[in-house]
Amino acid sequence: MESPKDKHRSKAIEINVPPDVIAGNGTSPDAPADFETAIAATGYGRFNYLLLLVAMPCCMTTVFETTTMSYVLPSAECDLNLTLADKGMLNAITYTGMITSAFLWGFLSDTYGRKRLLVVGFLLDSTFNVLCALSQNMVAIMVFKFMGGFVICGPFAVLMAYLSEFHSLQHRSRVMIVLGVFYSAANMLLPALAWLIIPQSWNLIIGDGVLEIHSWQIFLAVSCLPGVLSGISVMFLPESPKFLMSKGQNERALAIFRRLYAINTRDQQEFPIRVLVDELSPVSGPIVPASGKQASSKPTTHPSPAAAAAAPSGLGEGFRQLGIMFRKPHLTNACLVYGIQFGILLGLNTFRLWVPQLFTIIEEFEHEQHLLPDGLASQATLCEMLAYKVNKTEQLQQQWLERDVSRALHGPDPVAMEPLDDVLMCTPTTEGRVYLYSLIIGCVGIGAYAVTTVMINSIGNRNILTYGLLLAGSCGTALYWARSSLVTLILSSCYITICSIASTALVGAVVAMFPTSMRTMVVSLTMMFGRTGSIIGNVVFPYLMALGCLPPFVMIGAIVIAVAAVSRLLPRTVKKPLQ
Repeated sequence: MESPKDKHRSKAIEINVPPDVIAGNGTSPDAPADFETAIAATGYGRFNYLLLLVAMPCCMTTVFETTTMSYVLPSAECDLNLTLADKGMLNAITYTGMITSAFLWGFLSDTYGRKRLLVVGFLLDSTFNVLCALSQNMVAIMVFKFMGGFVICGPFAVLMAYLSEFHSLQHRSRVMIVLGVFYSAANMLLPALAWLIIPQSWNLIIGDGVLEIHSWQIFLAVSCLPGVLSGISVMFLPESPKFLMSKGQNERALAIFRRLYAINTRDQQEFPIRVLVDELSPVSGPIVPASGKQASSKPTTHPSPAAAAAAPSGLGEGFRQLGIMFRKPHLTNACLVYGIQFGILLGLNTFRLWVPQLFTIIEEFEHEQHLLPDGLASQATLCEMLAYKVNKTEQLQQQWLERDVSRALHGPDPVAMEPLDDVLMCTPTTEGRVYLYSLIIGCVGIGAYAVTTVMINSIGNRNILTYGLLLAGSCGTALYWARSSLVTLILSSCYITICSIASTALVGAVVAMFPTSMRTMVVSLTMMFGRTGSIIGNVVFPYLMALGCLPPFVMIGAIVIAVAAVSRLLPRTVKKPLQ
């Protein structure tokens, strides 16, 4: 025999059903609805398409921020007198800025909202990109790239949570993969933009030589345009209704649901839900009206005063979120996610950011093969080309040092100084094939993401991580035996594309594994660990190249294979409701 209280609670839970039931198949529209029920009732239509359209330049901004330097370095090598170690530091500096702000942006987003952070973050990032384009030395570039990374960390993490909170269970996993398509499109657009601008012989001198602008700096300036477009576009979007519900602002959330329903369905009828669950209610049970009494015909969307007073805010809220993360069951899942993302991005972002340089080395080696005895270049492996570049860079640095010492001792044009060896002359490589290879890798990524978008709900995030990363690790290790540009291109495409899909699938899993109050923070910390791996990989990679050819390829292959094994421990998240 059920008590009256149990009967009441049972009745409250029954309303968590599909929207067609709410619309008139037996449950009163005055019953309070949870977020999943409400967002499903808004349908899928014009607003969702508009949201994805706005997400496209947002994805481009995050990709451009982290990747532009990899296309700039081969061209800026001579202007800035860069060593391989310098290139590794310039590739890594953006990620250094990102990890220093991971906790800050997660806390701000979960406390003050998604929309405001997206607008401010994108516009600030564009500002730092313009300043970076005007920089005249390596130190200034590193400072502004660090600041750009510090700022873009927020929008990158928030964008995932923001989009997921405007989509129902049926579409959520698929939307995460659509984001991956946009990232691949950005990775395809960036080399095309570099191909269009960097090979040009533009050299602008401003203010009697105070500012000298090369084509690669113009490329950096143009790459800030998606950030400006993103910041302006997000201004016209609503705040996340899930965030508003988690803060007890149910009236604002319900108004947004009504607006989405009207846009998506073009229906003149009223939104079928009139009351939302009070997520701040101290009463046990997932679905209870804000007053704690059974819902009447009059909508009640205000949180109870006691609940509102009990809601933590400010810095205390941030520490509360951290405390929840360090308790079961979230601690185990969080540690798994952090470790997996560390390994994926250590391999992916290290290799991805060095791919333009690797293809530049191949082009440079083939261009100079007529200077080598017995036509050795035609039989050279990728390892031998890398060894040649390492030796050439070391000799160039030695010649630059000797020239600087001679000028310091004997004046700016010492007669006794020997001319630079023709073979060792620093000539920036801007061959079109270097950008074409990166363009092909981007196209492969778009095709792979398109297939994954259709199959994500059938395959599952965990299977993508396990078997996909196993294949990617094998491709990364196999690069050691590559003997042609074609084989190198095929293996590189497979490695980068699969690792990118796996990283996106992991973030999609994180969104379903953790509750709203800590979701953006966990995503931010997940990316922080991944970016820590990116920093370590990019700094270590040139030193491994100096040791020999095998170590760098073993690093990017073995770490991904190890992560594939760990991924089997993750819980299944396909079509799991948001907490």
